[in-house]
Amino acid sequence: MDYVLPNELVDGMIAAGGKKATVSVKNLLLRGFYSGAILGLAVILALTVGLTVKAPFVGSLLFPFGFASIVLFGMELVTGNFALLPMATWAGKSTWGATFRNWAWVWFGNWIGTAVVAVIMAISLTNGFNVEPLSAAAAAAATKAAAAAGDATVIKAGMWQQVAQKIIDLNILNVVKKYENLGAMGFFLAFLRGVVANWLVCLGVTMALVSKSVPGKILACWLPITAFQTMGMEHIVVNQFLHTMGPILGSGVSPIQVIFWNWLPVTLGNIVGGMVFIGMLFYSTHRTKVENVLPTEHDDKLERELAAELGAR
Repeated sequence: MDYVLPNELVDGMIAAGGKKATVSVKNLLLRGFYSGAILGLAVILALTVGLTVKAPFVGSLLFPFGFASIVLFGMELVTGNFALLPMATWAGKSTWGATFRNWAWVWFGNWIGTAVVAVIMAISLTNGFNVEPLSAAAAAAATKAAAAAGDATVIKAGMWQQVAQKIIDLNILNVVKKYENLGAMGFFLAFLRGVVANWLVCLGVTMALVSKSVPGKILACWLPITAFQTMGMEHIVVNQFLHTMGPILGSGVSPIQVIFWNWLPVTLGNIVGGMVFIGMLFYSTHRTKVENVLPTEHDDKLERELAAELGAR
């Protein structure tokens, strides 16, 4: 049967969280690097497609490929760990010290991955910082002139410049205009949007684990991720990419502004969204086992399979 029962799913998530708590720093960083990098590339894909077809929702439909690969390859994404590690701690298979250790190293690994891709794409989109980002209107005029001249290279470059400008705009919008300018209410709004974002992201990860087939896993995680992206909610790893690349491209937003008005409240919101609305809820209603021991050979086969799928090796 391709379906995993909810109580079996929760037992597997607990075992996975316990094993994740013991992963070495090296592997946390490497797996975290992959997750941050692939999400950065997914953001570029979504923006490029959305601008090309003038329909952002189409880009949102393609964006989840990055999350799907993280689930399938067992990599480390800090937002998913916000749900899994507390579940293991509540079950006595981890500790809060190990939980915070995992969160800190994976958060850092995710940021390194996003930063590397941000530098690469900033250089690529601006032809080595030799062309300026363009607004949609300016790019449209340049593209029209290039089309008349039959210069496909300029046409494509115009699209790259639009993507660069879009990232600058998002950096300014999602740090300064939406949050800093509103003061305390802006900080609270960033937190709330972080809650919703990771509620949906962890739902996607959990839904993927309900299926044992690759197509089932991909389809199950695709829909909640598309929802959070379309709704414009705040996900810390996506924001690590956008708000690292924006200043590189010349947005003028400072690191202090980024950290205080976006990364801090969004991280806190993501913790609540994952830990409370997925981890605590599922643990409270579907938890069936009561043993208070670290994972051993007595864990059943299903728990080990689910743990392996989550990258808890």
